[in-house]
Parts: sequence; structure tokens; C-alpha cells
Amino acid sequence: MLKGKSIGILFIVLGVIFLLNNLNFIEVSLAELIRIYWPIILIWIGIDKLLRKSINQDKKD
Repeated sequence: MLKGKSIGILFIVLGVIFLLNNLNFIEVSLAELIRIYWPIILIWIGIDKLLRKSINQDKKD
């Protein structure tokens, strides 16, 4: 369940960024976003896995 929410939030954030780019509020390229913010993606995946693991352990207890 948490994974679905994480992916949903990621799509919303990306959608807002691309919308602001199309409306000329910000000027950014996809390559620039990946180049600068790739560590955040790794952190997000790690936190998601930790939380999912702890939630599954709580359900077993």
C-alpha cells in the first residue's frame, strides 16, 4: 500500500514540475532534474523500503 502512495506522490510532483515548466514559471529540463536530484530518488526508495518492512513486521506481531 505504501509503495502505491509513494509512486503516486512522485507522479504528482513530476506533473507539477512539468506543468510549471510548460507555463514558463520555471525553466528546467528532465536531464537537469535527474542530474541534480538523483540522490533524493535513492533516499526515497530506501525510506520506502524501510517503512514497508517495519509495517509488515508490525502486522505479523
